[in-house]
Amino acid sequence: MKVIVYHISQEDKKLLALANRKKHKITIIVDPLSEATVHFAEAKDTAIIIDQENPVSNNLILKLISYGIKYFIFRFQEHVPVDVSIIQDSGLKYITVPDSKLAISSIIEILDAWEKSD
Repeated sequence: MKVIVYHISQEDKKLLALANRKKHKITIIVDPLSEATVHFAEAKDTAIIIDQENPVSNNLILKLISYGIKYFIFRFQEHVPVDVSIIQDSGLKYITVPDSKLAISSIIEILDAWEKSD
């Protein structure tokens, strides 16, 4: 699976690489998802969005979908600052995982499951 990860810390980046074991092609963007970074999602299957400083706009979600994103993983400490109805209405999949160290291995398990279901 081709994955784009937005706003990941250096520590989580290392944990993700270890958990992934080169199964999925993961592109890491240390900056938050924004108009300036959304284009990196082109030709990817999955977007992982971590702790955005600002809410994710409907426009950004629609751009991700137009680039081919079929799956969304959100990892936030509090509520998800995204209108997930756009994702649901598009018939795409999303999941929210807690912000914890266990979340990294959970993310890889989710990617594995979605890849098998394709």
